Amino acid sequence: MSRPTGLPTRLLSRLSRQFFAAVTLACLLTALGICVWWVTVADDADSHFEPAASGLALVAAVTGVYAERRAAARERRAQALHSLADELVKNTELLTGAGFAPLDPRAPRARVHPRLVQSATDAALVSGVFSEPGHEELLTLLHRWRDGVHDFNRRLDLAELRTYVSEVPAAELLAIDEAMHREGGRLDGLRRLRAALEELLRGRYAEQPGVAARLDRLG
Repeated sequence: MSRPTGLPTRLLSRLSRQFFAAVTLACLLTALGICVWWVTVADDADSHFEPAASGLALVAAVTGVYAERRAAARERRAQALHSLADELVKNTELLTGAGFAPLDPRAPRARVHPRLVQSATDAALVSGVFSEPGHEELLTLLHRWRDGVHDFNRRLDLAELRTYVSEVPAAELLAIDEAMHREGGRLDGLRRLRAALEELLRGRYAEQPGVAARLDRLG
């Protein structure tokens, strides 16, 4: 579903880059041609070509500055996508690792769980690099992911505080662990969000240089 939306956006981005480059080059070449003609051919009565040449040079400068700002925005967006892909790989390793394996019902014990990371998500949302039209789906998913990770890490803090501060019966340890691992629970919900984020990055942003290579580490 994300591909049909992303293709027109990427095509529009390419066309806009070509348009501004063409406008800048055309204005500069026209201004240069007027200046050469004015110096070599025109007489003193043709001084009205001076403001024309200056105006074209200003247009070229303005379009050049705008194109440069767009290029800088694309670079920041690419860096944010790289960080998000790296963070996704790290969180995938944590969610599928031994740190969140179910407790052994024969010998349950209190333990410290790894915490999911969200610094790249926070940076991407705060920086506004995805504020341009066409990234609404990614923004929505990043907000959901950030809230989910924050809530999950806070619940881990509370659970570990409960199990380490006082002696907790084995039955309660198993109940806490079962609640975390049950279908439709917090851990299951986070894994679904993680899968949705990976699918979106692969389906829509994998063409960005460096993103696909990072996502390939997920297998």
